[in-house]
This record gives sequence, structure tokens and C-alpha cells, in this order.
Amino acid sequence: MKTLSILFAAFLLVSCSNNYDKLQVVSPDSKNSISFSVSEDGKLTYQVSRENQVLLSPSPMGFEFKDGRSLCNDISVIKVSHDSKNEKWKTVWGQNEEVLNHYNELTVNLRQESSGIRMNLIARAFNDGVAFRYEFPEQAALDSFVISNELTGFNFASDYSAWWGYADYDNYEKKYYNSPISEIGDINKYARHVGKEEREFMSNTPMTVEINDSIVMCVHEAELTDYPDMSLERLGDTHSMKAHLTPWMNGDLVRAKAPLKTPWRTFQIGTAAELASSDMLMNLNAPCEFPDTDWIETYKYIGIWWEMHTGKSAWAEKKQFGKPINRPHGANTANAKRHIDFAAKHGFPEVLIEGWDKGWDDMNGSWTGYGIFDWTTPTDDYDIEEVCRYAREKGVRIMMYFETISDIDHFEPAMDKLFAMCNRLGIKTIKVGYTGDVNYNYETNKYREHHHGQYMVRHYNKMVRTAAKYKLMVINHEPIKYTGEQRTYPNLMAREGARGQEYNAWSEGNSPEHTVVLPFTRLVSGPMDYTPGIFKMNVRSKKTSYMDCSVKSTICKELALLLTIYSPIQMAADLPENYEGVPAFQFLKDVPTAWERSIVLNAKIGDYYTVARKEKNTGNWYIGSITDENPREFEFCLDFLEPNVHYEVTTYSDGKDAHWSKNPTSVNIIKSEVRKGDVIKVKLAPGGGQAIQIKCIE
Repeated sequence: MKTLSILFAAFLLVSCSNNYDKLQVVSPDSKNSISFSVSEDGKLTYQVSRENQVLLSPSPMGFEFKDGRSLCNDISVIKVSHDSKNEKWKTVWGQNEEVLNHYNELTVNLRQESSGIRMNLIARAFNDGVAFRYEFPEQAALDSFVISNELTGFNFASDYSAWWGYADYDNYEKKYYNSPISEIGDINKYARHVGKEEREFMSNTPMTVEINDSIVMCVHEAELTDYPDMSLERLGDTHSMKAHLTPWMNGDLVRAKAPLKTPWRTFQIGTAAELASSDMLMNLNAPCEFPDTDWIETYKYIGIWWEMHTGKSAWAEKKQFGKPINRPHGANTANAKRHIDFAAKHGFPEVLIEGWDKGWDDMNGSWTGYGIFDWTTPTDDYDIEEVCRYAREKGVRIMMYFETISDIDHFEPAMDKLFAMCNRLGIKTIKVGYTGDVNYNYETNKYREHHHGQYMVRHYNKMVRTAAKYKLMVINHEPIKYTGEQRTYPNLMAREGARGQEYNAWSEGNSPEHTVVLPFTRLVSGPMDYTPGIFKMNVRSKKTSYMDCSVKSTICKELALLLTIYSPIQMAADLPENYEGVPAFQFLKDVPTAWERSIVLNAKIGDYYTVARKEKNTGNWYIGSITDENPREFEFCLDFLEPNVHYEVTTYSDGKDAHWSKNPTSVNIIKSEVRKGDVIKVKLAPGGGQAIQIKCIE
């Protein structure tokens, strides 16, 4: 009997050990899975698969600490538990009014035997991807600590074709390249955008790889709240990569105290259309923190902005970046009132005004300074009280612009005062910019931290939360990247975080391909303030260092961008005089920003993208379709319309001779009627687009 008991106990140990060797969680539709393994010497790895095809081969996990300890071996499994969730939640705003949050979850409690450090792995599998995070529970063995290396690896199963941009500790505004993973960040093959911190062999995230002709996978992170940005570093000439965290200036990566949850390491998987529709990142964030969201709204705006980029006017009054300027100051009272009148006439509820405050003349370097703004004193030619009064009289608001020039030492302590001032002036939205070096000091010629490190991640989140105290919505330029936190903080309306429209005003510009890459890379993470709607494509009348400062688009593509580059707050970015008398301007006035439902009709990364969106509370639909430098023709069945309803269609299509460089302003506007099940044709010029309004007929 004693022998049988010993044998039975040994059998249980072996069985448990075998179960711990392959810890797995599978998505509700059984397509996506993530599994973990602990080797005999206690090393931890993970693997990602789809329908039995391995996408990421066993990849390393763990951490190294500044005090010399390493959490990468001698690890044992203490406990395993499973959970699942299947719920729907309402968005305050979004591409869809309702989001399905359906996943299976695995939690693995771990302990390093030699140190006694406890760590948990939490993994979730959704129908649109998988994700995992590390968790350090409160414990005596790990109180305050500094992480010096995150060992998470990404061993791609093949040398997939990747869409990537150079990693940078301070700037996401990079060109996208398409190459094998083994060539990512190779400066001998791919020209770098000018930037002092760009990293060879490294890519920003979101980074998207094409598994085959139908399946893609986007690697990113979710719920980044108190941790540095993660880039992906290529390991030699292989198709393996590892996590690279943006450091503090002294080399620390993460300064922490248990309990700590890292951001989720995310893998969104599906067709290109499914990727562009994925809500997984939001589902990995906490629900909305605000008990009342009635003050949050979506809308379109115009502003004094594009004219500064194109050289018509300046942000500063007399000198900019230490040199005298020979063009007028844009943010003057008369110009502000002219824009307010235009907004009131055409139904735009808000006017952005940049360069309104003192300090711009005091920047000795390019978009850099320390202690030169107080953010409350207007320029001599701008009467802020009168402008806000005039706006109220016309039924229009002013969008307040705070250019911090990353002077966090002075801006962060002033936020409560500044945001209270906005309330007094009747302002509902603030645009906050972070150009230049963080806490740069002219006297020492040094800056103190990186935009994408833990220091600034903390600040960006504090700024958004502080704005919410004053019921202010936020547009954030030069931001930390989106990781789905718009679910938790829905006053965070849009971030920049990629090359936007302004690059077309003073550089070689964005290629026609750029906007058909964004929906599958940058926009996977969250909405972007791209500022579309330019009608005059040749934006400079005099020669610059670039001979072709132009928007590489057609007017119809600019219209479609308001649908394909999602944001709950959209700018009609061109100058008012370029809209007056142009029939296509009607679409910019008509297209809404509040959506009930969105459907991707077709998608191919870098080639084309078409989306249909249903306006909230109306039954009206809008379709936007865009292409790269190649012409395209599509047909779509309108089977998403309601039965037994007549619809009037207004189509804004590229003219027969339209072309992004040769004839970008050729537009055909045609009206017709359709019903559910009818087929609609889309014809796109090179670099073109098509915008369609489908309205219910009473």
C-alpha cells in the first residue's frame, strides 16, 4: 500500500509538471492562442499561434534589475487559474457605439526559488488577438526597485514583411517602410528621418507584419500608464526582436514599487480589415473613470494653424527662433474674428488659435525653451477677452492652444491655474503641444528627460486627468503613443504621434501611400489629429529647400480622409479663402463625427482602404475610400443599409483627368438614389479618393 501511495504521488507530480509545461489560453473562436512554458532550469518563454500556425516561436521573458538580480531563470509555477468575460460596453465616442469585450484569460502565479520574488503572468485571448502582461504583487522581496532590462523577446516564426518606422526616444513622426523583419532599421538600406535619437535596427510600435496574403499581426502595447514606451529592437541579421524601453537619462528604465502591473504586450491578429476594426487595445484598458461624460462631445473645427505652416503668417510677433520674421503674426484679434465669422457662417463650432501668447519671440533655438512662457499673457495684438466674447456672441468657441515646448518644470505646476482660466473663458477643448527637448536649459545646453520615457508618460497622463477635473477635452501633439486609454479617459480626444498634414507644407511631404499605411499601423492604437481637408495642394508660392512643397492628394482624397483617418474631433485644415465658392466644401460641412457603427469594406496595407460609417441617431451612412499612387476601381454591395428605405446618395469622386500631382482639384459631384442591396461603384484616381454621403429620404 505504501508503495502504491508513493507511485500515485509521483504520478500527480509528473502530471502537474506536464500541465505547467504548456500553459495556454485560446480565443473564444478557437483561432488565436498564447502559451507559456517553463524549462527544466526555470526559464520562461511564450508562443503565439493562429489556427495551429505558429506566428511567434518560443520567445524569452523576464527582467534584470539595477541591483544585479535577474528574473529570467530558476522560476517555478505556483498556481494556475482561468477566467473569461463576455460583455458589451458603450463608448462615449468611437468608431462604434457598442464594443464587444469577449476573451478567455489565464493567470500563472510564479516564484523565483533562489530570491523568493513572486511574479504573475496574465494572458488574454480575444477573437482579434492575444496579449499578456507581467504583475509584481506586493511583497517583502521586491519593495522599491529599478528595472534595467525587460527581456521580453519576439521570435517571429518567419522573416515576415513588416511595416515599420525608425524608433526614437522623442518623436514618432517617421516615414513608414516595408521590408523583411531582418532589414528593420538598416540605415544602409532605408534613409532615416532627421532626428538625434533615432535608433538603428529598431522600430516604433505599432509595428505590423504580414503573415500571408490574408493574415496580418500588429505588435504594440496597451494600458501604458506608469512605464516607459516599448520599441522593438532587431537582434542582428535575424527576424527576432526584443523589447527596448526608453530610459531615464541616467539609464534606469523603470522606477517602481510593488505592486506593479506592466503594460500589456499585444498582438492583434486577423485580416487587414479586421485589424483596422480591432477594439482589443481599448478592451485591455480600465472602464471610463468619469461618472459624468455629458460634457464630452465630438465635432469639427477650423483654425489659425495651416497658415503658419505654409508661411503666410507666423507664431511669433517679431522674431522666431532668434531671427527676425518678415511675415505677419497670425494670432491677432482681427484675424481671429475673421475665422470666427467663417466658422459661424458654415456651422463649425470651434476655432483653434495658435501663437496667441507671449514667449514665441524668446525661443533662441528651434521649438525649445525653459521658463519663457507663462501661458496666460496674450501678445500685444491679441485681445483674448474680446476674442472669446466675440466667439460667444457668434455661437462659436475658441480651442485653447498651449505649446509647452516640453517645459514640464513650469507647465505642470501651472496646469490647474491654466485650465481654470479656460473654464472662465468658455473654452471646452485644449490642444497641448510638446515640441522641443524636455526641460531644455539654454544655459547648460542640456535637456533632462526623453518624451517617451517613464517621466513623460506620467506627465501626459497627469495632464489628461487634470484637464478632466475642469471638464476639458484634450488634443495632444508630440504625445506619448495611444495604447487604448481613450476608454478610461474619453476626454483624450486625439493624439498626433505620426507624420501629419503639416509635413506637406515644409518638407518633401507625405507620399500618396502614407495615408493607406496609417490605418494599419498608427491608427490601430487610437484616433489621430491628422488635420485633413486641404483643397489648395501647392502650398508655397516661393521656392524652399524642397522644390515640391505640396499635398500629394486629390481634393476627393482629402474629403475621404475625414472617414479613413478616424478622430472624434476633425479639423477642416485649409485656409477659409480656399474653401469659399468650392462645391466640394459642402462635404466637409456635412460629414459628422459621431458614429454608431463602422464597417471596413476593403483593405490592403499600403494600397487601399475603404470604410463605411453610420451616423449616430440618423440612419445616414458615409463612405470614404482612398488609394496610393495607383488608380483603383471597386464595387460594393450596400447590404448594410436598412430594408424598405430610400436613400439619396451624393458622391464626391475624382474627375476623369484627376491625378494627385497633375490635376488634384478635379471633382465630380453626382446625386442618385439607392436601396439596400444595390451596388455602388468607386473609381479612384492616382493618389485619389472618393467620399460618399448616403442620406435617408423621408
